[in-house]
Amino acid sequence: MTQFKDLCNHLNSLLKLLEEEEEALIHNDVSKISELVEKKNEYVEVLSQYSLSQNDVIPTAEEKSQLVKLVEEINSIQETNLLLTKQSLSYQNSLLEAISKNIQNTSNTYSAKGDYQKSNNIGLIDQEV
Repeated sequence: MTQFKDLCNHLNSLLKLLEEEEEALIHNDVSKISELVEKKNEYVEVLSQYSLSQNDVIPTAEEKSQLVKLVEEINSIQETNLLLTKQSLSYQNSLLEAISKNIQNTSNTYSAKGDYQKSNNIGLIDQEV
């Protein structure tokens, strides 16, 4: 029974963590998101060690339904967080594409002789090594 209560407590903690992650994703708080993802990995490791084996007291139907409800809530919020993450990545990719299309490849700079020289190495990211 104690193991079942511990499992429920960990699931509730994970649920709260996922809700925090959802808020951070909505507000685009990158540092908080990375911190929460690390914590989430720790929770998943702890939860993977749980097993309600036959040696434990078998939970009642009410306890099982409580556990199923928690797992469904976690799954729902995790799916929402995944969609928010995909949306954010899509927005960032679209923004980078729009910026890179609008950057002119040439610009006038002064050469060593004092004349204007056209340069083709202007861009968002310098890829020269």
